Amino acid sequence: MSRKGKFGFIALGFVIWATGTLVYRIIGSFFFEVSAIGYWLNLILTSLLCAVVSLGLMKWWKIEQKDWLQGAICIALPGMLSEIPILASFSELMSNMQPATAGRYAAFLFACYSIVIGAAWFMSAKATSQPTAVSDLM
Repeated sequence: MSRKGKFGFIALGFVIWATGTLVYRIIGSFFFEVSAIGYWLNLILTSLLCAVVSLGLMKWWKIEQKDWLQGAICIALPGMLSEIPILASFSELMSNMQPATAGRYAAFLFACYSIVIGAAWFMSAKATSQPTAVSDLM
């Protein structure tokens, strides 16, 4: 993966993080302070959506599948690091939610980032384990 591609995904990671954080700052209680079923549906659907969008962007930007793990890390790492101060000051920065919601929010973030990185790792490993030429088969 080129240096330009890495910086592009890092910038994209910051944009996605900032957008998501702003959305959850405004209407987060709707997603996290609901029934257990509502919370888990949000967690599962959002995690899958994040993985599909991330992998889809890598495919669209013609990143070789063997490099998708690098791309996923570049997308996820800015958000993971940027969430540290958000979670440390959750009750002040995410004041639309109850302080006790911080654990659900953190678990949600952990799930999303894990699914994105895990899916990319799986696809990268799959690409590197497949033979690339007929001579590799013999």
